[in-house]
Amino acid sequence: MLTINNLFGWPTLILTLIPIAILVRIFVRTSRWSILKVSTISIFGVIISSVWLFYASLITNINLGGEWGRAIGQWMAEKMGDASAFYLLSVCLIAWIIISSLDLIISGARYFINKPYIREIVVEVEREVEPIPEKKDKPLKKEGKKKEPITIPTPEPRKTIPSDDDLKSFMTPSESLLKPRTGEVHKVSQDEIRRNIETIRETLADHHIKVLDIQAVTGPTVTLYRIYPEKGVKVAAVRNLHEDIAVALNAGKNVRVLTLDDCIGMEVPNKTKSMVPVRSLIESEEFKKSDYELPVAIGRTVEGHTKVFDLADTPHLLVAGATKQGKSVGLNVLVASLLYGKRPSELKLVFIDPKGTEFNSYKNLYKHYLAVMPTASSEEEEKDNSIAVYPKEADLVLRSLCQEMKERYELLKLAGATPDIQTYNRKFKEKKLRPDKGHKFLPYIVAIIDEYAQLTLVNSSKPEVRNASRSITSSIISLAQMGRAAGIHIIIATQTPRKDVISGMIKANFPTMIAFKVTNATDSMVILDNTGADKLIGKGDMLIAQNANIERVQCGYIGPDEIKAVTDNIASQTGVGKSYNIPYYLPEVEDESDEKSGGMVDMKKLDANFEEAARMIVSTGRASTSYLQTTLGMGFARSARVMSQLEAAGIVGPQDGKAKNREVLVQTFDELDKIIQSFTNSSSE
Repeated sequence: MLTINNLFGWPTLILTLIPIAILVRIFVRTSRWSILKVSTISIFGVIISSVWLFYASLITNINLGGEWGRAIGQWMAEKMGDASAFYLLSVCLIAWIIISSLDLIISGARYFINKPYIREIVVEVEREVEPIPEKKDKPLKKEGKKKEPITIPTPEPRKTIPSDDDLKSFMTPSESLLKPRTGEVHKVSQDEIRRNIETIRETLADHHIKVLDIQAVTGPTVTLYRIYPEKGVKVAAVRNLHEDIAVALNAGKNVRVLTLDDCIGMEVPNKTKSMVPVRSLIESEEFKKSDYELPVAIGRTVEGHTKVFDLADTPHLLVAGATKQGKSVGLNVLVASLLYGKRPSELKLVFIDPKGTEFNSYKNLYKHYLAVMPTASSEEEEKDNSIAVYPKEADLVLRSLCQEMKERYELLKLAGATPDIQTYNRKFKEKKLRPDKGHKFLPYIVAIIDEYAQLTLVNSSKPEVRNASRSITSSIISLAQMGRAAGIHIIIATQTPRKDVISGMIKANFPTMIAFKVTNATDSMVILDNTGADKLIGKGDMLIAQNANIERVQCGYIGPDEIKAVTDNIASQTGVGKSYNIPYYLPEVEDESDEKSGGMVDMKKLDANFEEAARMIVSTGRASTSYLQTTLGMGFARSARVMSQLEAAGIVGPQDGKAKNREVLVQTFDELDKIIQSFTNSSSE
């Protein structure tokens, strides 16, 4: 150190900043103080200040700048003179002081801002929305009446999924997991098309119907023949001959005549039907380039185009058809489209499957894509119960969805002029909504209900089962009427398309319908308000009624092995931090069948987690069964028992059915200790 001091003088003290920077870098990980940056600034400061002090020594006659400072100072004096050199050095020294000071100040400020308690303040300021004048001064008036404890709330598990950035490493499953099935795709030969055109022309000529032209459009299931008749030919005349044409073409009873914009259409079944692999739908340009909120690639049209529609715009879907006609496969294709189109944080699925076999493969997705009820006592049980099977389970899930819908509408109301979930989420991503006010990113929820008739047409002697069936219908109608703006969409499927199943209220609130082959024209009228579904080929051949238009589509095909490959791929991906360690929990609702269980709570045998749960609730100000379950790792039954004991002890209020959290009646730990002590003494007596 003496040698360096002789060379540069007193400015060598600046070099002590280098070891200080090293220590800061080691112990303060968030620091932005680069060792190289500090070293460069320090060495530059030593040289500048040494030379500057050399000129100062000419006045004080004390050499403060060292030998190198004297040498550099004399060289600069020879080149530009004493005055110019001193002026230049002074400017450089001042600039060095400003740069080094600002750098250290900014770095230190960034470190302290990264402190949790300060970061919350910064975020609050950044996300502050425009104040509402009429509500600005109201909290100040109530401040003298009731003082609430200042606590930092612990977020619910579902609020750990705030936006689409929660799983940055998530990769959409590769299309290679889906089979191309190229060997099962067939094309209609041109010879067959020419023969059919000539047969149609001759049959119509036999009945004195002259035709100007006939054009063919080949689809995977049927070929559409566009018939351009001469002027004066009535459409009914051609329609009445569809059976004669079917016999001439050897096409059975499946020839369908329809009116197009500029001609008469005739759909004739192909001799060999082509399969539409779901991979070809997912890889199509129509699906990849769509800007839909919830894109669904369901199949291929007669013209050979991929049929893609927006489920968010549908907004609810009714699927019906006879057994073994492709209804279940169609639902799986629909789910596959949603999985390839939306990230886990953007979409949650609810499955209700009375058969208990159709959607088992999707249980692997219960932490990624499923929305579940917080009623399980273990992770394995939670996975097993992620798909509702029985009417009672379906009733609880649907009532929970209704509660979810109400909570979302409250958030939309708090967000100001927010008409729907799209606008709300856009505001949240733009940081116009404050999470500390309860706002969070809202994923779409799609509820898929298979075998709807088995849930509603219940012939049971148990009153709770019959009540559950009526409640299911009521919840579905409520969700169908109001769920769209809240981002909740319903898909119901049935193989019993009768009037007692598909009631008028259901049809009125499900504007989009998919009809697979049915047994008679009456069922077709129930589904579509039109005939035609009874003329379908079957095996995925379907009619889609949307916006008063009916379109024929061959549904895509996805096999069970493909579903398993896709779900296993998604389930194998994990998030960062706490992301996807728990599923998306729906709001807690009370089981009406369990009400009035005697009204007696055993307070002499307090649960082992009673005291811990009580202290956590008092400290956070939050009280719900699902909160205890996820925080303390208890099952739902045990959490409900602890919550009942807390209510009996006067620590929390009763469940009012409107708010998810109960009211916390105890505000201080001193008061809580007295309550716990009283029950501990009574139990020991």
